[in-house]
Amino acid sequence: MLFCGTCGMMVRTETNICPKCSSTLTAAYVSGGAKAGLARRGKLGGVARVLAIGGIVLLLAAVAAAVSYRAVMRPGRSIYMLPEGNVMGYINFAPMHLMNVNASSYTATPEYQQIVNETGLHVEHDIENIAISANADGGPSKDVAIIVTGTFDQQRLNGYVRKQEGLQTETYGGKTVFSSSLSDQNVHLCILDSRMVAVTISPALESIHAIIDKSAGSGSAPNLFENYYGDVPFASPIWAIVHVPSFAVTDSPAGGMNLNFLKNSVTIVSARYFGSLQLRGEFIAENQSDATNIFQAANGLLAMSKLAGSPRPNDPDLTALMNSIEVKQSGAHVVVSLAVPPEMLQKIAQKR
Repeated sequence: MLFCGTCGMMVRTETNICPKCSSTLTAAYVSGGAKAGLARRGKLGGVARVLAIGGIVLLLAAVAAAVSYRAVMRPGRSIYMLPEGNVMGYINFAPMHLMNVNASSYTATPEYQQIVNETGLHVEHDIENIAISANADGGPSKDVAIIVTGTFDQQRLNGYVRKQEGLQTETYGGKTVFSSSLSDQNVHLCILDSRMVAVTISPALESIHAIIDKSAGSGSAPNLFENYYGDVPFASPIWAIVHVPSFAVTDSPAGGMNLNFLKNSVTIVSARYFGSLQLRGEFIAENQSDATNIFQAANGLLAMSKLAGSPRPNDPDLTALMNSIEVKQSGAHVVVSLAVPPEMLQKIAQKR
C-alpha cells in the first residue's frame, strides 16, 4: 500500500504515481492489527460474494420453476382454435394424471374396453386437455365445439370412426370431416392430427370448418378468451367463462325476482389446488349498480344455504366449509370464493 500526501489517502497501484493527482506516492506503514482487519474484510467479502451468487442462482431457479409451471398450466393450443361463442371452458388433465386418480369405475366397463381394443386410446392417461365453446343465439339450434388434445393412434381411430353407421364424409382443407345425426342433432368430427380431434354439434359445417382453418394457422383466438382469460386465477386447470346475453334474461313476472342485472354480465368460474381445493366465481357486471345487486343476491343465497345446513350442527366439516365462503365486491366485480380442505376431499373420496 502507498500513501498520497496530497490527496491524504491510501492507494493500491503498481507505480509510485497517484492516479488522481499525479503526486509521488510514499510507502505506507500498516500495523499488524490493520493487516488482520483487511484480511478479515477480504474473507467476509468472499463470503458475501458466495452468498450473492447463491442467491442469484436460487432466484433464477425459482423463476425457471415458475415459468415452467406456468407453461405446463397455461391453456393448450386447442383453446385458440375454438370458434366464437358466449360460453367457453377448459380442463387440463395433467394434475389429475399426477394425482393418479382412480378411474376404474368407467375403465372396467365393456364399452370402454371395446374402444380401447379398437383405438388403443386410454382416456385416463392419453387425454391431456379438453377445450369447449358454445354459442347460444336464442334459437332452438345448438352450436357446440369440442377439441380434445391427447395421444392418438390416428390410423386406428380413423378406422374406428369409419365403422360407425350412417356417416357422411367430406374433405375440407385437406382433412376428412365425418358427419352424422345423433338424437336429432348434427354431429361433425375431424381427426386434425395425431394430437387433436375436433367435434362440433351444429346444424351447419361452419364451426368445424373454422377449427380446421385455425389449425392451419389462420384466424385468431375467441374474443371471450382474449378479453377475460386474464381474470382467470393463475394455474387454474379447470375454468369456464360465460357471457350472459341480453336475450337470455327475460322480464320477470309480477312479484318475481328481477334478474335484469345479469344482462350482458360475464361469469368466470375456476378451480385450482394450492394446499386446498380453491373454487372461485367472479361476476363482472355492466356497471357497479348491477354488481351491487349481484353482491346482495349472492349474500342472500349464502345466508339461505347456512340456514339449510343448520339442522346438522354436529357436522364440523360442513360448518367449516360454509364459513370459508367469502363474497367480495370491487367496483363492477363480485367474487365468491370457497376453500375445500384436503381432509374433506379425502373423506369424499373414501365415501366413493
